[in-house]
Amino acid sequence: MATRPRSGRTQLGSHLQIGRLELVSVVIKPSNQLKITFLEAKDITELGTLKEASKLFVPGGAKIYSARTIKVKDQEGIRTYYFYEFRFDRQHVALMATVDSGKTYIAAATAPETRWETDGVTLRSAAVSMSLA
Repeated sequence: MATRPRSGRTQLGSHLQIGRLELVSVVIKPSNQLKITFLEAKDITELGTLKEASKLFVPGGAKIYSARTIKVKDQEGIRTYYFYEFRFDRQHVALMATVDSGKTYIAAATAPETRWETDGVTLRSAAVSMSLA
């Protein structure tokens, strides 16, 4: 699915409804829409440290349960991913993000906080399974 944000640049997204209340989404957007810069980001660390980048991926006022940097070896070398797990507005979210060639790739899985105890492992695994090949 492609949508047009106000900036006029194409934003790609795909959403999968797991149950009535659970959702897994993947969004691809230009990295310069997240952080204003003249150069295209090549790595997520160019958006800031894990803590600094949380302001780009985690809504203000959210309670962060977990945040970590994950490094994965791929064909081009070592790719860095940022992972955040947080609660916002009664929703529990697991989010994984990375950057490649000026594009930010975000995979997120969400469910009501009350459902996370039963569905959280599966949803977290869905978000963490994102990999660029």
